[in-house]
Amino acid sequence: MKYLLAIAALLPLTLHAAEPDDTQLGVALGTPGGVNLVMKKEISGHPIQLAVGYTGKAYGIEAGYSFYYNRDSAMRSWQVIAGSSTIKDNALTYYSTQDVVYRVYEDEDWNYAGVSGTFQYGGFYIEPGITAGSGDFSSPQLTIQVGWLW
Repeated sequence: MKYLLAIAALLPLTLHAAEPDDTQLGVALGTPGGVNLVMKKEISGHPIQLAVGYTGKAYGIEAGYSFYYNRDSAMRSWQVIAGSSTIKDNALTYYSTQDVVYRVYEDEDWNYAGVSGTFQYGGFYIEPGITAGSGDFSSPQLTIQVGWLW
C-alpha cells in the first residue's frame, strides 16, 4: 500500500507536465486518509479526481470520474468514486489460551465505491458522498472532504 501511495502522490506531477490544461491541486481533510492531497483535472475532456492521504495511523487513496461537471455553478460536479482506506492498529482483539490472554491491535480496512457531489466556492470546497464496500466497516458509509483547491 505504501508503494501505491507513493505512485499516486507522484501522479499529479506527471499528469500536470503532460497536459497544460485546467488542473486544480489542493489539500483536504476527510476521506480517504485524514489529511489528503487532491488533484482534479480534465484529461481529453474527461474530468477525473484523485485524493491521496496519510496521517500516521490512517492512509488511503480515492479516484473519481465526474459524470456531471459545471464550472460556472457552486454545485460543481457529481462523480462516481472508488477508494481504499486503512486505519493501523485500530481494533483491539483479545485472544486467550488456558493460561494467557493476548491483547492484539489489528488494522481496519475499507474498500469502497460510491457517489459524491462537489460544492465549490472560489477555492473552498466540500464534497459529501455515500459509499458501499467491503472490509471492517458496515455499508453504507458516509464520506466527506473539506478543503481548498488552487
